[in-house]
Amino acid sequence: MLTKEQIQNKNVLLRADLDVPISQEGRVKNDYRLLALLPTIKLCLEHAKKTVIIGHLGRPTGEGSSLSLAPVRDSLNRLLNQSILLLPSGISPGERWKGEPPLVLMENLRFDPREEKLDRGFANELAIGADIYIYEAFATYRDSTSLTLIPEILPTLTGFRFDEEVQTLQKVLNNPLHPTLLLASGTKQNKLEIINKVSQKFDQVLLGGLFAKQEDRTPDGFDLNETTTSRFISSILEAKTIVLNGPVGMYEDGIHGQATKAIFKTIIDSQAYSILGGGDTLAAIPVLGFSYASFSFVSTGGGAMLEFLASGTHPMLETLKNAKLS
Repeated sequence: MLTKEQIQNKNVLLRADLDVPISQEGRVKNDYRLLALLPTIKLCLEHAKKTVIIGHLGRPTGEGSSLSLAPVRDSLNRLLNQSILLLPSGISPGERWKGEPPLVLMENLRFDPREEKLDRGFANELAIGADIYIYEAFATYRDSTSLTLIPEILPTLTGFRFDEEVQTLQKVLNNPLHPTLLLASGTKQNKLEIINKVSQKFDQVLLGGLFAKQEDRTPDGFDLNETTTSRFISSILEAKTIVLNGPVGMYEDGIHGQATKAIFKTIIDSQAYSILGGGDTLAAIPVLGFSYASFSFVSTGGGAMLEFLASGTHPMLETLKNAKLS
């Protein structure tokens, strides 16, 4: 676990999970992932010499204000009551570590196409001036320069939230209370493929969204019908461990949230250990009137959570393992 002694008076490069929803007005719509970063950031503020935060937002095709991290900076300013300087892309690497404030944020990593191209030169640029690298972006699980290559250059540690995600999901894999239940929803074929891999590790799997059969949905297809919802509720009440990934209907239209709301309420009222994850799930919980704290654990990852349950590991753990073996 990360300690103050490991970062005392050091320049820390912190890879954070900053991929949060932004409104058309340029404000963060849901700050759950940012709140999850606070313990690690606060430890860095208290003990590191200086901390440079890096991360990405969305999938930009180039540099553009619509995917700037400025709204993220503004939210972190408020959450930390701390002035954070946003550094534009292309700034000289050494300049990041000079002067005040003690906490700075680099602009969207993906504004530079080298982030997703496993570019060693870009990794070296990002690492210049840093003494240690802290990885605190559990939801990022695809190979990238910051995930795969920087740990080969800098001594690397994982943050508090990353460790909590791993420990929680390992518990589900290695020592769950039975029966176990997976509730999964979505629309994309690649997600269904990973769900099929994960399903082997659960006693029961129920599918919502467009993964549900048409006969299980309302006539318009945008929510589960009452019969199917009742079946889901019965399974939830029988389960001892529940993992949910994705709302079961199109809750965001204000019309098709009934099944998801009933399922959330039943999970909260049950005695089961519950883990919820996925970007749409993070958004649905407060919109439908619930609190994150009402569930046993709410993961910052969606795809990353399912990938971990399927493989039993995270790419960063494999990167660190390989670094120690080399």
